[in-house]
Amino acid sequence: MTVVGDVAVYRAELVVHRPSGPSIDLGGVVTYSPRRAVRWVRTRAEQVAQQLAVPSGTGALDWLGDQVAFGRAVYGLMAGNPVTLTVVDAEGCAYALVARPGGGTVGAHGTGTPQGREAAWLAA
Repeated sequence: MTVVGDVAVYRAELVVHRPSGPSIDLGGVVTYSPRRAVRWVRTRAEQVAQQLAVPSGTGALDWLGDQVAFGRAVYGLMAGNPVTLTVVDAEGCAYALVARPGGGTVGAHGTGTPQGREAAWLAA
């Protein structure tokens, strides 16, 4: 876990891994709140599932509606375990949503550790 002073830092991001070609960073957040990091993953997972028309009964949609799983993910993240969810589209692109301890850097478009409560970045 990355610690700034005595405060833990968490990072959440969405990266698309294409079957051919480089990966694409779709943005993320660096925050002092593990709950915020997991909520960011959950929100983005819902958006990805809607945009890709993910069928009901898949792992992504089941996890979105499970409050107990959300709580476990938050406590797991606090314990140093990453939270990961991958959704694969029809073309084989894997949308990897990850929340993990640490946040010294925030990708190609980010600025480092959070200023105030959190820092976010979006790919251009």
